[in-house]
Amino acid sequence: MIGSRQLEYFRAVARELHFTRAAEALQIAQPALSQQIRKLERQLGVTLFERNNHRVELTPAGTALLEHAERILSDIAAVEDEMRGWAEGTRGRIRLGGARGLTTRLARLLAEFAKEFPAVEVELREMNTEEMVAGLAGGRLDAATLVRLPPQREGRRLDSLPLGEEPLVLITSASAPLARRYRVPVAALDGVDLVCYSPGSVIREIVLSALAAAGASARIRYETREYSTARAMASVGLAAAVVPRSVAEEPGRPVGIVRLEPEPTWAPSLAWPAGRRPGPALAAFIDFVARRPDLISVGP
Repeated sequence: MIGSRQLEYFRAVARELHFTRAAEALQIAQPALSQQIRKLERQLGVTLFERNNHRVELTPAGTALLEHAERILSDIAAVEDEMRGWAEGTRGRIRLGGARGLTTRLARLLAEFAKEFPAVEVELREMNTEEMVAGLAGGRLDAATLVRLPPQREGRRLDSLPLGEEPLVLITSASAPLARRYRVPVAALDGVDLVCYSPGSVIREIVLSALAAAGASARIRYETREYSTARAMASVGLAAAVVPRSVAEEPGRPVGIVRLEPEPTWAPSLAWPAGRRPGPALAAFIDFVARRPDLISVGP
């Protein structure tokens, strides 16, 4: 039978792809770690790592085991957190994936949550939607603010709490001709230089779908993961960008804000894995978000 300690050792090597660094992270001797990995390989009857003098790589079997190990160890940590929560009051750790368009709201929300639940530790990681969905499925995240819920699949179903809806708007330099207009059709972006977002971003998909539906073919001149970068480019006239309205209205570099017709929208949600009861820390966070939508919800 595989023990949780063996999985922890395996995961450390799989993450570092280096036995010495993994041993240092685990605070054990490197020979002892190597021995444990060889023992695990004998138990399973497979080779988990390809080793040579220069590097360590996961085998296909190792890659498959890593996904299971992440999920199993996450479940064990969740059980431990829940038991501590029942024994000592609401406490524990929440690994939260955050959509970049909600950064300001999340900061305000987490500050207020910490006042009410000081014994709950929240680890926030900014990610795109594709990364967050993978993190939830792989047990690396406990919850995430998804821009759009993915199709529900067996074994990867999510429960969710809607966080409102708001339009996406065009931002340009304050002196650009488009900035003098209150509203423009999406088709008017045909041939316009745009800043767009990296693959895996749902906002990117929404923008490109809206352009395609309008028969427009914008020129993607710059690609970024950050709204602040898109705003900087738009502000100095290098390219226009499409961002959530609340992001456009935040303090920052001056830009012209133009409504689009038809208006593309985003509708973020707080999501977490379905099929099991959240532990006390996560349950407290979900309840807090439901009670304080004024701190995070988008839209009117």
